Amino acid sequence: MKKALFIFAFALLCIFSFGQTIHKGSLMGVHILTPTLKEGVTMEEYTNFCTHKWIPEVEKAFPGAKAYLLKSVRGQDSSSLGIIVIFKNEAERNKYWKSAGTMTAAGQAANQKLADAIGQDAEKYAVLPYLDKYNDWLVL
Repeated sequence: MKKALFIFAFALLCIFSFGQTIHKGSLMGVHILTPTLKEGVTMEEYTNFCTHKWIPEVEKAFPGAKAYLLKSVRGQDSSSLGIIVIFKNEAERNKYWKSAGTMTAAGQAANQKLADAIGQDAEKYAVLPYLDKYNDWLVL
């Protein structure tokens, strides 16, 4: 009985230690992307680049940001991709972007760091820029 209880408690601890949550007060930037892929590039190659190269570099360049790539499977933008960028709060986001959506000096420096890190890799896959629209959402 003790062994079973110990295994159950350990399993529960493991589940909760790896759980991802979005907390009240977090800020989520939701961006819709419609990339125009370069000739010979598949969507799978492009999404692989985004998840394994671009997003990790975004998170390094913009400390405090956590990003996720999304694929639309139905609805109005069903042929689009999306990216969600989550910040702990609005103040964290405001370090990089002004209220008008333009970048602060820190945002410009982070964006340059990102450009330096991925070099010309992004241009191999899609025509830039390809960000269609975005909204920032505050978690209530």
